[in-house]
Amino acid sequence: MIHTSTFRGIEKTIGMRSQKILIVEDEKNLRSVLAAILEAEGFTTAQTESAEDALAIMARELPVLVLTDQRLPGMSGTELLARIKERWPRIPVLIATAYGEIEQAVQAIKAGAEHYLTKPVDEGELVAIIRQALSCRGHTNPPRSQDLPRHGIIGESPGTLEILEMINLVAPAPSNVLITGESGTGKEMVARGLHVASPRAHAPFLAFNCGAIPLDLVESEIFGHEKGAFTGAVRSQAGKLEMAGSGTLFLDEVGDMPLAMQVKLLRTLQEREYTRLGGNQPLRLAARIIAATHVDLAKAVEEGSFREDLYYRLNVIPLHIPPLRERREDIAPLVHHFLRRVCTDLGRPEVDIATAALAAMEAYSWPGNIRQLENIVERLVVLNRGGTILAADLPNEMRTTETERIRPFGGAYDLHAVEREAVVSALNKAQSNKSQAALLLGISRKQLHTRMKNLGLIVDREDVPGGEKL
Repeated sequence: MIHTSTFRGIEKTIGMRSQKILIVEDEKNLRSVLAAILEAEGFTTAQTESAEDALAIMARELPVLVLTDQRLPGMSGTELLARIKERWPRIPVLIATAYGEIEQAVQAIKAGAEHYLTKPVDEGELVAIIRQALSCRGHTNPPRSQDLPRHGIIGESPGTLEILEMINLVAPAPSNVLITGESGTGKEMVARGLHVASPRAHAPFLAFNCGAIPLDLVESEIFGHEKGAFTGAVRSQAGKLEMAGSGTLFLDEVGDMPLAMQVKLLRTLQEREYTRLGGNQPLRLAARIIAATHVDLAKAVEEGSFREDLYYRLNVIPLHIPPLRERREDIAPLVHHFLRRVCTDLGRPEVDIATAALAAMEAYSWPGNIRQLENIVERLVVLNRGGTILAADLPNEMRTTETERIRPFGGAYDLHAVEREAVVSALNKAQSNKSQAALLLGISRKQLHTRMKNLGLIVDREDVPGGEKL
């Protein structure tokens, strides 16, 4: 009998090899355009004009993803979605809907669609969502054709490179973007990167923190107000939407926005116009909206603290920033970057960092993410007098990490113990799932098995008299 995990591994391998996307669209010209866009990105495509034919194709050659129109002759896109999820639940499905069909799009998401796209489909938005959907399922996307602009973002981890790729793909589109991630991960920097890389770069970029000011002032700050609109309104004032013009408005911590404001923002996004507080003159919405939050908005929707329809209006393109502890390859370049910048700002000679100190920083969990790292580097530079930051100079919580405790002597690291700690840590984080642990370590499952055996973490039954190999 084939174990479920084995079947999933086979399915994943097939998907990675073929990289085939099935396009279901009854309009021939549009179908050809979509295929050309995806094939230019390195994917292969299969095409059909009906849901019935799509199911027949999937039975013959399993694609890695299905892109379907909602309105099809015969079976609809959502009906096709239901059939696919019944038989191939792990294959992501994207549904294209006409502008204004937000209710159908919401129902499609609830039924299991990976995402929805509004027609006319934007090329950058389409490619970005497909790449992200495949990446989340462990598929390897076709390589990028060129190096990507950095936009001030430091790091070489897979997570950071994916963010840079998303910025490159999404920036030219007018679509709303929802950036999620823990506090301190750099959501505003990513938003600025999207603005700078877009055709709106010549226009203003304005940031507004929805949780940083009293609730009764949020509406006035975003939409502006007319003279006499409320006590203290001694003159008319433009809001952030108006001041952004044709640029970008970044709504940080949008999850903290009051429900009453959510209603007005939703209406603005739907109708592409708004009025100042106390006014009746409609103003056109020209700015692109990029929202960010550190809270789980889907959960907030379930709890009733965030409107479902607004969530889907903002979440046209989702962009998640992993925490720093999941991007450890970024820690060393970030440390060196902040060291140079702080020394320059303070007018001090360049400060170096010892290998042991850097290793301890790389082993630390960084609950405050990049913001915490930047603050600690600044503190270390200010307090440093010898020109080199040593492990002893670090805060206590870093000096007492597992990496420091597995040094049995005051000198060199015990490499066997370091490797064992890394493997054990990955297994614990993956809850003993070896495939997930191998992914975290950047090695194959077979390599992980070999290392676990060499480290004494497992014993193969073939090594035991009378035993069978695991």
